Amino acid sequence: MCLRFGKSIFLITVLLFVFGYATAFAAVDDLSHGKAALVNGAVITSADFHDELRRVERLRGANKKSPDPAESARNKKQALEKLITRELLYQEAGKRGIKVPEKVVNEEMDKLKKQFSKEAEFNTTLGKMGLSGPAVRAQIERGMAVQLFIDDEFTKKVRVSEDEIASYYERHRDDLKEPLASAREKIRQVLQREEASKKLTPYLKRLREKAVVEILLEEEE
Repeated sequence: MCLRFGKSIFLITVLLFVFGYATAFAAVDDLSHGKAALVNGAVITSADFHDELRRVERLRGANKKSPDPAESARNKKQALEKLITRELLYQEAGKRGIKVPEKVVNEEMDKLKKQFSKEAEFNTTLGKMGLSGPAVRAQIERGMAVQLFIDDEFTKKVRVSEDEIASYYERHRDDLKEPLASAREKIRQVLQREEASKKLTPYLKRLREKAVVEILLEEEE
């Protein structure tokens, strides 16, 4: 498979996967934390669930002092469904034989380390997050594999016409602040992602319906 990563855009995606989604990845091998769910046999730990729940609550501005039971239930459902979706996508990438070369993963790991002044600072930060270098590296590989799967199965198959690009440019001319010639490829990618997202949604629904998912969360969770 030919690997063509979208440079800076893809780096942002990887960084979001690592620091937005992977906090609990270090706990994957520690089953003493309990299991939140099984997805076609793969474990989603309770630690994964609680970290994702905290992110959902932050995004929604949940009131932890006076939580609304209905809102709390919605947040828990959303957190678990996000984790299930990511696991299903990673499994689909594996079925397609998508492999991210070690060299590519190493390069992304190096880019991540360069966000810190020293490697010691990087390692200290990981320690505070309950992460290890190998755990982060593994999550980078997972994130890249999922992104490659989405690109190959959806994004790259979207065809964007020159008329669509011109129309988008006219609607966003003031925001783009550059000539159409230089903005063309950027606009093409935006339109491709928008259309791919529309196709991905029903695909994920079908994937979820066919999956064998067992919810193991305790009632108090």
